[in-house]
Order: sequence, then C-alpha cells, then structure tokens
Amino acid sequence: MQADLNFPFPQGPATGELVPVCPGVQWLRMPLPFSLNHINLWVLDDGDGCAIVDTGIHDDTTRGAWQSILDQHLGGRPVTRVLATHCHPDHIGAAGWLCEHWQAPFWITQGEWMQANLGQARNGGVSQEAMAAHFKRLGLPSSRIRRMTRMQGYFQRMVGPLPTAYERLVGADTLTIGGREWQVLIGRGHSPEHACFYCEELNLLIGGDQVLPNITPTIGVTAEEPNGNPLGLFLHSLDAFYALPPDCLVLPAHELPYRQLHFRVTQLKLHHEERCDLLLRACGEPMVATEAAQAMFSHRNLSGFDIMLALGETLAHLHLLMRQGAVERFTDPDGVYRYRTT
Repeated sequence: MQADLNFPFPQGPATGELVPVCPGVQWLRMPLPFSLNHINLWVLDDGDGCAIVDTGIHDDTTRGAWQSILDQHLGGRPVTRVLATHCHPDHIGAAGWLCEHWQAPFWITQGEWMQANLGQARNGGVSQEAMAAHFKRLGLPSSRIRRMTRMQGYFQRMVGPLPTAYERLVGADTLTIGGREWQVLIGRGHSPEHACFYCEELNLLIGGDQVLPNITPTIGVTAEEPNGNPLGLFLHSLDAFYALPPDCLVLPAHELPYRQLHFRVTQLKLHHEERCDLLLRACGEPMVATEAAQAMFSHRNLSGFDIMLALGETLAHLHLLMRQGAVERFTDPDGVYRYRTT
C-alpha cells in the first residue's frame, strides 16, 4: 500500500542545511534525542524576513544550528514570526529563545498554548500521586509505578522559557505570509488543538504530526484526562483533510514530504480500525490494560517510557470501543480496571 504514496524528495537535509521545497518554502531538520531522531522544520519567506514553523527542542545543538542557518543561509534576515503546529517539546522547545532573540510574535492555537503553559507549571504533567493512581487502576505493579513517576520533568528539560504572549491561531482562519494565503486546519487527538497550514496557491500542506507518511502519531489517554476519548477526536478531525486536493504536497514533522493525502488519511483510519478489531478479539475474556497493551504491541519489546505510550494508546482504543458499546469496563476487587467485549 505504501507504494501509492509519492515521495518527491529522496532524503532529508543534514543538520544546518536548507532544502528548497517550492517558491518561498525551505526545509530544515533538527536532531532529537529519541528513536525518532529528527524533526522537520519550515522557513517561509515573509516580506523582508522569514517566518518559522516549529522550532526543535531547546538545547545547545538546536540553538547553534538555528544561529548558523539564520546567519549563513538567510543572510541575517529577521524572523518575522514563529508559528507552532502544537505544544510538544520538539515543536516549541526553542520558541521562547527565537521569539526573544528576534522580538518576534509567537503564533499558536489557544488549546496548545494553554497545554504548553500547564506543562511548564506542572513540571511536565500531573502530580505523582495522580499519575500513580492512574497506573494502579491500569494494573501496573507498585515497583513499575515508582519508575514511571520518576520520568516526569521531560517537558521542562527540552522546552525553554515560553514566549510571554501569543497570537491565537483559529481553525478556518487565513494567514497572509509572504503575500500568500495559508488556511488553518485543526487536528485533534495527538494534542489538544493541533494547527496545520494549507496554501492553495502552492497546493501545499504543513501537516505537523497529524498526517505523517509512515508512522502514526501517538494517540494516547493520559493521567490528566483519564477517561478521555482522544482517538475519537483524532479520527473525526481527519475528515477535514479530505476537503484538500489529494495531490497536495504534505510537509510532515517527521520522515519525508509526500503526495496522496486522501490515501494516507484513509490508511490512518483503517490502521486504527484494525487495532480496535485486535482488542475486541483479545478482550473476549476480561483483561487489565497492561494485558491489553501486551496484546496490542506483541510485536515490540516495551520498556521504560515506551510502556507509558503503549498503555496510553491501548486505552485510547479501548475508550473509543467503550463509547461505541463494543467494550465494557468494570473494577475488580483490587481496584483495577478490567475490560471485556460486550
């Protein structure tokens, strides 16, 4: 199926390099300290300066690479504004530094702005007590829960001080950047109010994490919203992308730019439908969330932070099935949730 996507660029730029994508749009990459080791960022011509979409994390490597790009490749042109697709550290980590350096405004949706500030205020998440209670209900042993709660703080380690103010991005609004109009589309589920940017003149979509070409964005239930339905929100918000031309060029935050957007949206929907079917079969007998996660991710050896992500994604699918009436949840005598097919 993957052959039906078209990839016009065979590889991404090296750190510190810029690759022209189309008139007025350039592509760069910053390294990340994860298994997914890069993020794609975009520089848009904006009058006598340039607008930046997403920033990378806040560390010496990223700041040095940005300084090199701005000095050597952009000839010292000023940054007119910094736009963020969403609030995750690899997308906004260096936003405060860039905005302060250039006295540039920061554009982001209200939902993402509030979530980013909450992340900084709470040291990256809910209290250890709330997190421990959440994981206990999911069936994790106490020793594992203690290790999980010690993982907090990653947000503050990768995100510098946020800008002190923001300009609000709103779905269906139109921005003018470099004389071209960009429509704001909102995706949900991966983050609260994820902004994507479509330019009809260029037939180009800056898609952030919402419509990645090969991997699927993380859609997970968290201790902050333990009964949330992020997968339902994600699948519903995907429908808006069918309104764009199927041959538009998609610039994703990870991997390579591609065409055939409609095909990829359908792929994403089918992927999650298949994962739901897998859980329906697995929950023929009641099981706790940790067992359901093992069934859903049987192809992977999960450890550390991956366990948190796997549990969150498993819950997202279970909660969607619960809302559809296909799965029910009950609490066993130990206070642990169990799930079974109705």
